[in-house]
Amino acid sequence: MRTLWVILFAIISTFFFALTAIISGIFNPYSKFSNAVVRTWARSILWASGIRVHINGPRQLRPNQPAVYMANHQSAFDILATVVAIPGTVRFIAKKELFRIPVFAQGMRRVGMISIDRGNSQAAQQSLAEAAEKMKKGVSVIIFPEGTRSRDGQIHRFKKGGFVLAIKGQFPIIPTVIKGSFNIMKKKSLKLSKGQITVDFLPAVSTAGMTFTDRNALHNTVSRIIAEDFKREK
Repeated sequence: MRTLWVILFAIISTFFFALTAIISGIFNPYSKFSNAVVRTWARSILWASGIRVHINGPRQLRPNQPAVYMANHQSAFDILATVVAIPGTVRFIAKKELFRIPVFAQGMRRVGMISIDRGNSQAAQQSLAEAAEKMKKGVSVIIFPEGTRSRDGQIHRFKKGGFVLAIKGQFPIIPTVIKGSFNIMKKKSLKLSKGQITVDFLPAVSTAGMTFTDRNALHNTVSRIIAEDFKREK
């Protein structure tokens, strides 16, 4: 019954805030009001689900400096947790399937969320180019470089698109480690448990002076940093 209640609440909340986002986005998709709409939507569902978000390392963040937040992906709740945890104007790059949901899709587009088709290389590159243009306007982006949620709770190999984005724009990468969300709701399961999601923000990795040939080294560095923190006490 509790899971059904949360699903019903999430549908109603998402519909309401998507409509609000559509209206807000007409005037300014990156205004303080639009940011508040996105965060209040995320907080409402976390509250209804009985999920707390604990944040480590917020002093390292610079809200006015656009950055690529790269996070491991354990659960559908990772998006909500990172939206709440990251200060300033931040938008996520999400799989194209989410942009097929009526009203929700229009709301996401209006406030600047970015659709990506990971199965289409050319389309994915266009999405990353779109993200780069938004970041030039001061918008940070959230990327889950594994491309999908983990089935076993472990971190899997990162795709390199986000690293290319960071290098091309010379944007810093904020390694972001999510812990605890896997046991709250696993992939392909509707079982929902109460609990805490911890979001660790690690020191920024600079891309200043890097070129396309540095993408593999950057990929390995950030992957290692995230994996090592993830292995620490969850």
